[in-house]
Amino acid sequence: MRATKEHVHHPHATLRCLRLELSAFKAPRHRHHHLELTWVERGEGLRQVGDHSAPFAAGDLVLLGPNLPHTWLTHPGWRGKALATVIQFDPALFERPALPELAALQPLVHRSQRGLQVRPGSACHGLITQALTHVRNSAPLDQLAGLIHLLARLNEAPADALQPLSTASLAAPATSSPQPRRIDKVVDWLHAHLAEPLRAEDAARIAHISPAAFSRFFKRELGKTFTDYLNDARCSAAAMALRQTTQPVARIAQDCGFATASHFNVQFKRRYGVNARGYRQASG
Repeated sequence: MRATKEHVHHPHATLRCLRLELSAFKAPRHRHHHLELTWVERGEGLRQVGDHSAPFAAGDLVLLGPNLPHTWLTHPGWRGKALATVIQFDPALFERPALPELAALQPLVHRSQRGLQVRPGSACHGLITQALTHVRNSAPLDQLAGLIHLLARLNEAPADALQPLSTASLAAPATSSPQPRRIDKVVDWLHAHLAEPLRAEDAARIAHISPAAFSRFFKRELGKTFTDYLNDARCSAAAMALRQTTQPVARIAQDCGFATASHFNVQFKRRYGVNARGYRQASG
């Protein structure tokens, strides 16, 4: 999906805290200059962060770095409201001379450039969701104190509590044009046509680049080959369908663009560690 540029505006506060109650998460893939901490309280679907796609469910908790493309998309079969708490704040907060202590959080900001998922069930996850609830219900000064508190907890969390998502930061350059980048057009086209046979030559035409140069272009932009990204996206769509439907595995594989069941099984197990039936049983 194309990563549109979002302008986050909160001139009279250090942070913006949102409580989103929607019929569905369906925002287009977008990026913004701010860091963002998103906690999905209700909802299920597909999460896209940079070059990473994966199913999400209630409890999903992710810290996004500046200019990292992202979106959460509710599964069409979801019933009920989608609910999330979102905090957005400017990375310049950590560079203020009047608050030198905040410079200690710079390593966390750097790590967030790939997106960090707080592992469900970890002690860190419980601490952060509790802190988010406090921030959401507090006055402005207490919100600021709460933000610093929860960022400190994230910064000191064990390495295995924070899972990097994207293989590359995918941050837009500072001089980026408001027009969609070529790579965003390719990703938009790819996700819209997952079920179809997709060739690198066709993607090269979308990017207006020669087929000979396309493979280098794609790997430079997304940190992986066109084939690896395509299989990642197809397996993610299949994983979501396995969680949300009772369709036969062979039908899901076909609908997600895999020509043969054997190829689907190899690719799916490589990414999830189990075959499709095992994944469905564990998710049930």
